[in-house]
Amino acid sequence: MNVELRQLRCLVAIVDEGSFTDAAIALGVSQAAVSRTLASLERALGVRLLRRTSREMAPTAAGLRVVAHARRVLGEVADLVQEATSGHTRLRIGYAWSALGRHTPVFQRRWAKTQPETDLRLVRVNSATAGLAEGTCDLAVVRRPLEE
Repeated sequence: MNVELRQLRCLVAIVDEGSFTDAAIALGVSQAAVSRTLASLERALGVRLLRRTSREMAPTAAGLRVVAHARRVLGEVADLVQEATSGHTRLRIGYAWSALGRHTPVFQRRWAKTQPETDLRLVRVNSATAGLAEGTCDLAVVRRPLEE
């Protein structure tokens, strides 16, 4: 399978903009290029991603899943570029909605003073692993032991 970032960007632009024409404008390419890029992504994945009629366009069920993954992948790539070019590292601490409390602001201020080269990002993830199992966090605050 050969899926490229430009294909994922194209799919997300089509869905976000609502049409091939508007996606082409947003991406700065021709409408034909958008059509070819989407077709190549559908071929690579072996699945139809958009249902098109003369009046409307909507993602298929598979298209919705691919768009969700594409957004995560593109977000990760943006984070990678940001981290690589900023000279800072990033620490993502996941937590369930109830795991952090009144000590959090003090912790954040102390972190910023003592670790200026490492950006701290608190990420609320409502799962048993607070984002560790999902790969959205590097460290997690949990209120109970993990099963595995």
